[in-house]
Amino acid sequence: MHCFNHRAVAAVGICRACSKGLCPDCVNDLGHSISCHGSCETKAQTLHSQVAQNSVVLRAQRRNGFFAPAMFIVMGIAFMIYASDGRSLLNIGTVMGGSFVLFGIVLLFLMQRYARELDRKA
Repeated sequence: MHCFNHRAVAAVGICRACSKGLCPDCVNDLGHSISCHGSCETKAQTLHSQVAQNSVVLRAQRRNGFFAPAMFIVMGIAFMIYASDGRSLLNIGTVMGGSFVLFGIVLLFLMQRYARELDRKA
């Protein structure tokens, strides 16, 4: 691959912002990546900050991923308790509550599997 600006010179890397080949004269080392001089520097810095922010969000998602299943299970139990009238076990409230509990359990299983997969990749 050759430099985008200097066709006769071999490229030493690719700009993170525009993906053009860069020679040693055109390259601007940002510490975390390389970019062209000028507007690509700002774009590359923005891309770097977005990637860093994504890792923060991913860590928070691992911690908070079990609140939704717990909420569905608790709400399902509350529906079932509130709807029980003592005469019949099967009414609209207990069916809805059971559905919430079942959905919460399935969601909990899926979130645990997702968390294990993320840990395996990391």
